[in-house]
Amino acid sequence: MDTHATGDPGGGGAFGPHNTVTVVDPSPVNWLSITWNTMEEANRVDHEGIGQPSLAESWRWLDGETLELTMREAVYQDGERFDAGMFKLGFDKVQEWTNPHPPGAFLNFARDVTCEAVDDRTVRMRFPGGDSAALMKLRGMHLPSTRFWNEWGFIDPKTGSAEGHW
Repeated sequence: MDTHATGDPGGGGAFGPHNTVTVVDPSPVNWLSITWNTMEEANRVDHEGIGQPSLAESWRWLDGETLELTMREAVYQDGERFDAGMFKLGFDKVQEWTNPHPPGAFLNFARDVTCEAVDDRTVRMRFPGGDSAALMKLRGMHLPSTRFWNEWGFIDPKTGSAEGHW
């Protein structure tokens, strides 16, 4: 498998030695190494398996069904500002797919989960009936810039879909 990803905040050419990552890896899970080393998530897990803030500065449960996250002030490599709206965009994009996670549906958010950007730094997610695995699922929700979504995305050019593929 030969995969190319580019990113040139200076607006240079699409491919070239200055902005190309070439991965030659026959593993069916090579996407794990690529996404978890090139994208950010709301939270991460430390060496002891404890969730730690990443793009989310903090989080708290307002009640048994509502999770509120305070996002960090951050900027993507391409210069775009990260904010709560970017989190919502990532959530909405992933929710479009039936099976967004190759490892299995246990990482998917239920269809009735909602996400609201309350202001630039606050996200509220509502989990009707609750979801004790919500923070673990956030670890698998990648938060790229709009340039990623608009130019590359997780779409497989062979199938035209991102279903369980990336």
